[in-house]
Amino acid sequence: MSESLRELLYPLGFLSSLAFGGRFLLQWLTSEIERKSTVTKVFWQLSLFGNILLLVHSLIQSQFHVSLIQGCNAIISWRNINLMDVKGRQVSFNSVIYLLAGTAACITLFFLIQGYFLGQSFNHWFRLPVWDGEAPAEVGFIWHLVGIVGLILFSSRFWVQWWLAEKAKTSYLGEAFWWLSLIGGGLSLLYFIRIDDPVNIIGPAFGLVPYLRNLMLLKKSQKPIPAGN
Repeated sequence: MSESLRELLYPLGFLSSLAFGGRFLLQWLTSEIERKSTVTKVFWQLSLFGNILLLVHSLIQSQFHVSLIQGCNAIISWRNINLMDVKGRQVSFNSVIYLLAGTAACITLFFLIQGYFLGQSFNHWFRLPVWDGEAPAEVGFIWHLVGIVGLILFSSRFWVQWWLAEKAKTSYLGEAFWWLSLIGGGLSLLYFIRIDDPVNIIGPAFGLVPYLRNLMLLKKSQKPIPAGN
């Protein structure tokens, strides 16, 4: 795909950011109404929609790390929706593992095939976005390190949440999820501001207040609140 076409398609990524920002604003409002930190199926439906949109965006923009994260997070979002169904309709844990492994393999294969036919090196898997007609400025190693740590923490929140949800056999957002969201989101926000990537700035920026507020609500209750079916 040409650089000019990638630049033209870049604004499509804003749709995913709006979905991600909207899910936390809606979750926050719902929690304020119920006076406790809670999660509904709509939260995970918006998450799944945003995951798929950002996966497509990152595939177009040749950002392997973002593609891999969003592909796996899409499976986790779908799994939480599934956990909110009646017991008889929940798929097995092993099936989820197979889906995660298959998704990661397909995304990696996509980049391998793309690199083979386009003659791209491994470095092209981590392309910086171009969206305003200008090439991005060089970013030092320390900033990339900040971004990697932030993305790991920010993404691990769903893995931690998923593991706890599997143990409880229901979907809920506990204290660990919100702390990882706050710290990882803050670091990721700084990184994406530095590399001038507005698509990935919107999500963390929208979430900072809901993250803090949910921690306050959880502190009042002193326990994680399972989601209602």
